[in-house]
Amino acid sequence: MGVDLSRRRARVARRRARPGPGGAGGRVAHGRRGAVRALVVLALAALPLSAGAAWATWSASQPVSGADVRSGSFGVETSWQTFPDLTAMLPGQSRDGVVAVTHTGDGTWRYRLAVAYEGTVRPTVAFYPGATCTGTALPAGALSPQTYARGATTQVCVRYTLPAGSPGDWQGQSAQVAVTVTLESRPS
Repeated sequence: MGVDLSRRRARVARRRARPGPGGAGGRVAHGRRGAVRALVVLALAALPLSAGAAWATWSASQPVSGADVRSGSFGVETSWQTFPDLTAMLPGQSRDGVVAVTHTGDGTWRYRLAVAYEGTVRPTVAFYPGATCTGTALPAGALSPQTYARGATTQVCVRYTLPAGSPGDWQGQSAQVAVTVTLESRPS
């Protein structure tokens, strides 16, 4: 059994005679053949990478047990430990009273004091941290210098002074003087 080389040669000759890409007979220029091979190699090389990403993506999940979140409470109670007698005051006189401030909630806190008047007479009001009206007064609206623990009680001395230069038309008059204590929470 011999191989018929004449048939094979005829087939190769026909292929070479057909115009190929770029009009160069049946031959592809050597540079184009290299470019085609490179594209085929790149396409085949990228195939496992893109396919691999799809079958390598696994996931699993498990819920964590729930946690209850509850906000704390925050409140204040005040009471006079020593109530000031503000009757029959004369210009230049001062009277003191002591207020207990108690925190009734959670967290640390500081206090702020304010005063409001209703009526003709306007005594000056000064606030002193502690049970006595000594040292430096805390201006109305300013925060206390100290931060207090949860549930703590502190004292504030409140001094009422009828100014020495009070006008004569204040004689025999009265006023309601309201002191308000505001607590503010502070980070622990």
